[in-house]
Amino acid sequence: MSQTILTAPAPQARPDYTGISDAMLYDIARHNASVLSAGLLNLARNAKDDEDRGHWVARRRLVKQQARVLNPEDRAEIIAQNEVWRLENLALPATA
Repeated sequence: MSQTILTAPAPQARPDYTGISDAMLYDIARHNASVLSAGLLNLARNAKDDEDRGHWVARRRLVKQQARVLNPEDRAEIIAQNEVWRLENLALPATA
C-alpha cells in the first residue's frame, strides 16, 4: 500500500448559506474581509523588501475598498465576495 502525501490543502466544500439571513451573511462577509485584511497587514509588516510590502499594502487597500462598497441588500454579491475573501485567506502564505 502506498502512502499519499498531500502537497496542497484539500479543496473545501462551499458553505451552505440557505438558512442564514442576509444581515448575518453581510456580517460574515465583513468579518472575513477583516480577517483577510489583518493577514495582509501582517504580510506587509514582515515583507522582505519595499516591492513585496507594496504588493500586500495594495491588496489590503483593495479588500478594504471592496468591503466598504459591499451591498448589504444583494445576497448574491455578498456570497460571491465572501467566497473570494474566504479562499484568498486560505491561500495566504503561512507567515500571515
